[in-house]
Amino acid sequence: MTNFITQTIEPWMPPGALKAKADYAHIAQTAGWSLLPLYRYNDARFDEATLAAHISEWLTPIMPNDLVVHQFPTYMSAQFEQHFVAALKSRQAHCALVIHDIEPLRLNKLAPWEFDVLNQYETIVVHSDAMAQRLREAGVTSNMISQLFFDYLGDPVSPASFSRQINFAGTFQKSPWLTTYTAVPITLFGAKPKKWQAIDFPENITYQGNFDPDDILNQLHTGFGLIWDNDFDDKTYQSYTQYNAPHKASLYLRAGLPLIAWSQSAIGQLITTYDLGLVIDDLSELAAQVGHVTPAQYRTWQAHGAVIADNLRHGVYTKTTLNALAH
Repeated sequence: MTNFITQTIEPWMPPGALKAKADYAHIAQTAGWSLLPLYRYNDARFDEATLAAHISEWLTPIMPNDLVVHQFPTYMSAQFEQHFVAALKSRQAHCALVIHDIEPLRLNKLAPWEFDVLNQYETIVVHSDAMAQRLREAGVTSNMISQLFFDYLGDPVSPASFSRQINFAGTFQKSPWLTTYTAVPITLFGAKPKKWQAIDFPENITYQGNFDPDDILNQLHTGFGLIWDNDFDDKTYQSYTQYNAPHKASLYLRAGLPLIAWSQSAIGQLITTYDLGLVIDDLSELAAQVGHVTPAQYRTWQAHGAVIADNLRHGVYTKTTLNALAH
C-alpha cells in the first residue's frame, strides 16, 4: 500500500497563496508519502471526456488499498471534485480530504456542492471542533479529525522584540476595514488588489508592500500579529474565523509575534488556551489592550508561542495528522 498526497500545481499563482499546500505536500514527502500532482486548468471550458482523461492520467499510480489524501479546494469545478473522488473509489483506494478552506462557510452560497463532495471521503481533516460541528449541521457524516495549526516551513528567525506595534499581513480583500481604519497605527504587509490601486491607506497605516512567504518572516521584527477579517456583502469572512485555522497565525508565531484576534474566533480560543496573546471583541479596543501590555507579559506570550513555532517549523502538526490518517 502506498500513501499519496495531492498538490494542485498552479505556476501562475503568487508563492504566498500556495505555501500552505506546498508545505503540506513537502512534509508528507519527507515522511515517505508520494506526491500526486494535479494540474489546475479551466475545466469548465472542456467536455466531460476531457475531464475524465485528465483525472485518469493523474491517477495512473493509484492501486487498490492505496491511501490518497486530497488537499481541498483545488479551485477547479464541482464536476472535477465529484469525478475525482468517484475515480478514487473506482480504483478501490482509501480517500481522505484536508480542508484548507471551505467556501460555503465564508460565502453565502445558494446551492453549495462542497458538502456532498466531503461526504464521499472516509475522513475529513478540519481546523477545529467548531468546524466539525458546523459541517455536521450541514449534513457531513464523514469521520473528522482536527488539525489546529497549519505548519509553516522555513529557516529559523530571531524572535521579535517587544513593542506595541501592530502588524497585519494577508489578503486585503477580506479586510475592507483597512480603507477606513483610524485607531492605533498598523504596519501592513501584502499585495494590494487591483481594485485597491487608487486607494490611499489612512495615515495611521504604514504599507510595506508584498513579500514572499519566506522573506516576510524576516520583516516582522517587533510587536504583535493581528488577525481580523470583515463580514460584508455576501461574504462572511469574520464569521468564518469562528471555524478556521488562519495561515497568518502560523506566520506570526514563526516570527515570534504574540497574536491578537477576535474573541469569538477559533484562533481566539487557541490564544486563550495556550496564552499566546490578546483577544478582543472590536478593533476599537486595540489601543487600550495593547497599551497595558508589559515587556514581561510580552515575553511570556512569546515563550508560549515559541513552543508552537518550533512545531510549525518542523511540520509536527501535519506529520501527526498524516500518521493518524495512515493508521
